[in-house]
Amino acid sequence: MLKPQEHRPGLITAMVARPGRPLILLVAGAMLGLLAVGFGLFRPADEVVRTVPPGYVALVNGRGILMSDFMSQTETETSMPFAEATPEQKRVVLHEMIDEELLVQRALALDFPSLDTNVRMALVDGVNSQVSAPALARRPSDAELQDFYNANRQKYSDEGSMQLVDIVLHFGGIEDADQSVEQAEADAAQAVYQLRSGASLDYVMPHFGFSAGRMDGGEQFDFAANIHLGAKLFAVATELRDGDISDPVTDADGVHVMIMRHRQAPFDAGFDKVRNNVYADYVAAEQKRLQEQNVEFLHANADVVLAPGQSQ
Repeated sequence: MLKPQEHRPGLITAMVARPGRPLILLVAGAMLGLLAVGFGLFRPADEVVRTVPPGYVALVNGRGILMSDFMSQTETETSMPFAEATPEQKRVVLHEMIDEELLVQRALALDFPSLDTNVRMALVDGVNSQVSAPALARRPSDAELQDFYNANRQKYSDEGSMQLVDIVLHFGGIEDADQSVEQAEADAAQAVYQLRSGASLDYVMPHFGFSAGRMDGGEQFDFAANIHLGAKLFAVATELRDGDISDPVTDADGVHVMIMRHRQAPFDAGFDKVRNNVYADYVAAEQKRLQEQNVEFLHANADVVLAPGQSQ
């Protein structure tokens, strides 16, 4: 005769019948979960900033627009003092600045600074402007400007130039062995007389046997003319004015005659005449110096890794 199958309690029944550590842990975990959910539901939400701090005119997604910037842009757009601008004009300007801030924030969210070349250049220009701002704010003394002028004097002067034709009668060479110095000087003097009397250069040169000399009439700055002519001829040339014809000048290679087509004498502007230019150049130089110092600092504190074969 078969015996009825014995009934054995399940796991949950056994845990209820014989409460112990597993059940306690299960209940405790459930209670902690309910407490956490309740705390999340009923705790106060993060406070939203609704008050604009002093010195600002608005907050856009938590980013402030400075009152000073608002006043400056209003004066720029209305061409009048901020206090005289109408409420409507101020409203329009503030709306534009909020639009701009929204677009800037959107550009940053889209990572435009690393993707768009124009944005990158604008950021570079912005940083350089900020770094060099002290140079614009500080007014240099007259002594500083004078020192800068003295150090860069050539920039505020014209060294001079000339368009000069040089012709020469050679002597003592193989082709002119029978030409003495005295004869060459006499012929050159006669040529000068005829040129000053109106004779053309095209007639005088072959008639007396002149050759092309050291300058052909093209414009040369004084330093270059000095190299081409040599010290002796250059000293005479600098005294000539437009249309002048020099007296014969005897040098090692022959007797020279020079015709000045056009002479621009050196001009040295005094400090007082170019003070405004000196001031602008000084400020520009200071801005460049500050920008270079900033880049050097950034390089010194940056970790730059170059690909093989590259250098900077």
